[in-house]
Formats: sequence, C-alpha cells, structure tokens
Amino acid sequence: MRQLAILLLLACTACATRADGPSSTPAPAQARAAAPSASSTLGQIQALIGKAECSSDSQCQVLPIGAKACGGPASHLAYSTAKTDAAELQALAERYKAEQQSNNQRSGMISNCMVVPTPVAACRANTCQLGDTAAVR
Repeated sequence: MRQLAILLLLACTACATRADGPSSTPAPAQARAAAPSASSTLGQIQALIGKAECSSDSQCQVLPIGAKACGGPASHLAYSTAKTDAAELQALAERYKAEQQSNNQRSGMISNCMVVPTPVAACRANTCQLGDTAAVR
C-alpha cells in the first residue's frame, strides 16, 4: 500500500509539472548543488519508517507527506510508534514539506486543489497500513 501511495505521489507530481521545454540557459552547477533534494528527504523518511512493524492498531499513526501547490499534504504514510522516533520523523516530514513548497513555488507548479483525505492507519499482518479516510471516525 505504501508503494502505491508513493507511486501515486510521483505520478501526480509528474502530471502537475509545467512542460515549458528546456531552459535556454542551464542552471549553474553550484545552484543545482545548493538546492534541497526532496527525493533524498523522502528516502530518509521511508528509511526511518522502515517496515512499520506493529502489534496493535494503537502503535500505528498517519504522517502527512509533502505539499500540494494549493496547500495541504500531497499524500500520507503509515508508521509505527513502536519502531520509529516520531519526533525525528516529524522533523523530516516538515523539511520535506518545505522542500516541496519551495519547488512548487519555484517551478510555478499547479495542482488540482482537491483535498487529500486523511486515512486511518491500522495494524494488519504486523505492519502499519493505511485504510479508509478518518472522516468516519
């Protein structure tokens, strides 16, 4: 399920980017090196979450991920409080959100402005997994 969410996030990002063609003047290497790497931060988040192992639903939490151009998270990930440092994870998520907001602003990204409903996280087969939206709660 987490792989599907990541794939959906990547597909939405690819569809929402502007297709102006190549820039007439390439960005200097120094500017490219100084730009934050959102994909690197997302990789750190995924590594910290790991397998999201759990033994009960109470150990499973939902983490909003990224930023849509209109506001709000781009997606959500499930993680386990039993195996994950929640404070470190939240800090990485905030950094990733800021990186995406910066990228959105710099690229002129637009989105569909639809609200991404917050799912619930549940322990299934000893792994935290996302389920139906929390609106029913």
